[in-house]
Amino acid sequence: PPAPPFTRNGVAPIDFTKIYTPQPRQQLLHATQARQILYGGAAGGGKSMAMRWDAISFCLANPGLNAIIFRRTLPELRANHIRFLRTDIPPEVGQWKESEKLMSFYNGSQLVCGYAENEMDIEKYQGQELHYVGIEEAGQFTPYQISYLRGRNRVGNWVPSQPEFLPRLVMTANPGGVSHAWL
Repeated sequence: PPAPPFTRNGVAPIDFTKIYTPQPRQQLLHATQARQILYGGAAGGGKSMAMRWDAISFCLANPGLNAIIFRRTLPELRANHIRFLRTDIPPEVGQWKESEKLMSFYNGSQLVCGYAENEMDIEKYQGQELHYVGIEEAGQFTPYQISYLRGRNRVGNWVPSQPEFLPRLVMTANPGGVSHAWL
């Protein structure tokens, strides 16, 4: 579901529905308990926003969650996610750390924006435990890169507030790309 009301140190709940109200197809993404999701469709259908808010809502509802959203390049991340994280998340909820490309929520959750322009760039995430993985335009990532990230998508000893949903891998895709047939 969309991000729950959030309070911190007596601050009134923040109504995120003023920023994001999911459409029926986006609601299906948020409600599914599937652990691996491929959310496809045409350009302009709201896939990026749905994935971003799916990750945000899990960060808010599960203290200590380690989430990451991937694109192939940093400019794509800036255009599709970073600029919105910086403006849509109020300072009462979390702080954007530019040098780390990280939204740090005050409940201990974090949402990292990662990229892998080259095949082997993905290996810098070796050994990480990623409770929530979002891969945007998954068709642009190689099967090796997607499989590598799937191997890091786990909860380990961390206990989520929503164990029926986590770990969670969400991939968005348009038709085409190097992994089209594989997906």
